[in-house]
Amino acid sequence: MSIFNALTTAVSGIDAQSTAFTNLSNNIANSQTVGYKADSTAFQDFVADSLNGNSASADISDSVSALTIQHVDQQGTASASTDSLAMSISGSGLFDVSKETGATTAGSTQFQNEQYYTRNGEFYENKEGYLVNTAGYYLDGYMVNSETGQLNNNLTQINIANVGFRPTETTTLTQTAVVGSLPSDSTNYTPQTYTTAPVTTYDANAEAHQVGLSWTQSSSNPLVWNVSAYDAGGTGTIAANDYQVTFNSDGTLASVMNATTGATVGSTTTGSAVSIPISADYDGVTQTMQLDLGTIGGTSGTTMAAAGSNSVSTSQVSALTADTTANTISMAANTKLGTTTGSNQSYVTAPTDVGTTPVSVKWTQTSASPATWTVSAVNPYDSSSSSGVSSDSYSVVFNSDGTVKSVTDLTNPSTTVSGLNSLTASINGTSYAMDLSGASLSTTALSTDTTSLTSDSVSSGTYEGAEIESDGSIMAEFDNGDTQLIGKVALSNFANVDGLNAVDGQAYTATANSGSAKTGVVGENGTGTVSVGYVESSTTDLTSDLSSLIVAQEAYSANTKVVTTADELLQTTIAMKQS
Repeated sequence: MSIFNALTTAVSGIDAQSTAFTNLSNNIANSQTVGYKADSTAFQDFVADSLNGNSASADISDSVSALTIQHVDQQGTASASTDSLAMSISGSGLFDVSKETGATTAGSTQFQNEQYYTRNGEFYENKEGYLVNTAGYYLDGYMVNSETGQLNNNLTQINIANVGFRPTETTTLTQTAVVGSLPSDSTNYTPQTYTTAPVTTYDANAEAHQVGLSWTQSSSNPLVWNVSAYDAGGTGTIAANDYQVTFNSDGTLASVMNATTGATVGSTTTGSAVSIPISADYDGVTQTMQLDLGTIGGTSGTTMAAAGSNSVSTSQVSALTADTTANTISMAANTKLGTTTGSNQSYVTAPTDVGTTPVSVKWTQTSASPATWTVSAVNPYDSSSSSGVSSDSYSVVFNSDGTVKSVTDLTNPSTTVSGLNSLTASINGTSYAMDLSGASLSTTALSTDTTSLTSDSVSSGTYEGAEIESDGSIMAEFDNGDTQLIGKVALSNFANVDGLNAVDGQAYTATANSGSAKTGVVGENGTGTVSVGYVESSTTDLTSDLSSLIVAQEAYSANTKVVTTADELLQTTIAMKQS
């Protein structure tokens, strides 16, 4: 009966308008909600088959259905936020976020395995240091490995609490020293030497290394010196280098030449900077540092003193003495390796050429009580097995007064060693007797000149907070004015963002309809850009929605009128049959 059909159709209309009313009221209620995406309502009718065969002309409307349509791809207006960590996305990307489980393990926050996505970028730092938005979702991204300084590729929750300062990569070494004095007789003098105290340098991964400079005066011209940088940690990371530095008769710098190629380094014009390149291989990565010696004709930086002057810088590290005729190498008498009370100390002698092969002796403390050190001969420029220098590793125990107590051959424990004057080393296949009996420990603090060679690396800083840059980089700020990368914000995109499943708090989860997330840093996968200090406003259009609300109200009332009218018709029909 058509009246019954009209009745059910009107009821479906009421239900459909209820859905539209719900969507509109939700839009209006969230008109001030950050990152909210307004929904719209679509209506579709269901048509019954013809009552007379399948004639289309006899089709009648049977009911209507309302569908909620998401508009996640609709861009909201960026509004300024009082939160400096807030972000607004311009584009189709969404923030990757996590939700906590509510449980804690050993005081750490635990998170659900479900990955969520949102446009609500109003993030702030909570008490644990996580970046959390106003709906309680935790921002995900890529954190920097605190040891290597490299950006990890696994997605995790961003945490900016208690960030430690990573020493900056060394680019420049500066020497300020008087390497020697001008002899009173330039035809009859004893060549001088000068070695700086080691300076700590840092590679790109903030790992510490030691570099020293060794100066040797020419035996034929007192104004000419050879200088080379070496790995003062004994690991052979500094490439072989040799430069010839010539001074003017007044002790100022005159010129620099590569002693191997004979090429002039830099300019010889008065006032020109004197800089020598030093190349290092740190974990397979080449790092070039510039050694700044001062300026041509300058009275500061690296200079020579006048004859008889007592202002000459004191050499901080001794070199070996080599006798290629007797096949012996020995350490200078009264060489202080460190102190009897120190720990984690080390000492590497300045490079000494034995024939054409540079040789150093490397000392490393292994125990503080009793004071125990290991020692071996090394090539300071080559740590490989083909370096031409090798020796057994010896363990040396010192007495409390700094003298040697015992020496043990660690490589060949069955070998008896009577003392430091009976060690051996192999240099280019030739056995050398090694006398290191000049080494001892000091019972008092050593005076070390750490000002002669300095590094431009910044080694410490106090963390003050974090900032986010426009490319999504999260930077730590320190009291020394330096900023360092902590991590990067991650954004995701989908083939069909409107196919995402909406959950509480302006968040979504992926569905088969949306496709899998394509996740990366800001700008990748068509995610767009971010504006820091802004949030994305709700996409609710109050004017349009209020107008639609009136239409929905009228449509709802009209459908109720159909119901009441159908009811009256049915009552009339029933009354007709009863009469």
